[in-house]
Amino acid sequence: MERGNGGQYMRGGYGYRTVACVLLAAFLSAAAWMRASAHEAQQSVPTGPSALAIASHPSLALIKPAPDFTLLDNRDHRLKLSELRGRVVLLSFIYTNCATTCPLLTYRMGRLKDRLKDAGLWPRLVGFLSVTVDPERDVAPVLAEYAERFDAVDPNWRFLRDEPARARPVLAAYDEWTKPLPHGELDHPARVYLIDRRGNIREIYALAFFDERQTFIDIRTLVLQ
Repeated sequence: MERGNGGQYMRGGYGYRTVACVLLAAFLSAAAWMRASAHEAQQSVPTGPSALAIASHPSLALIKPAPDFTLLDNRDHRLKLSELRGRVVLLSFIYTNCATTCPLLTYRMGRLKDRLKDAGLWPRLVGFLSVTVDPERDVAPVLAEYAERFDAVDPNWRFLRDEPARARPVLAAYDEWTKPLPHGELDHPARVYLIDRRGNIREIYALAFFDERQTFIDIRTLVLQ
């Protein structure tokens, strides 16, 4: 099921060829695992064969309704989460000054988007949302540049922010707290939420456990329900 990308990594922003791509991806992967605590100090890191196990028939029990919200995207268009009912939504929390795990997550979501396209699920049945946890710094042009860097300029993948007073209640509803770290980075839970077509949360991925192969299977399962 692996889809090649012509030896390119983050095509929209860097255009590196095969060798540079492999080295950079390896560096980001290693940094993400070694510095998982920079996003959530209590988050455990999987080890052993079970860490790579893929469930072909996931159960995806209903967890709870996804808290609704309205935020601005990087084109200053307002989006309400409930407007996406009828689609499966993958909701992530990132920030653009992150040097390790957020870029890795966004890159993996890009790979997932390509898988979904190949399967005929994108964009009709699935949408992505990436919400910044750093609304003070991640203004619209900054988020737009971040999306371009990862070849994520797609109307079906919205990067969301707002004024801090509007954004903070949304982050709180998803328990996305932040704590300043050296060099402008932030500690935050960095969870990824899988929301079904009726607006219910069906899976919550800790960042260290996010695997686009499993998420593809999970999304396909929800689409067929």
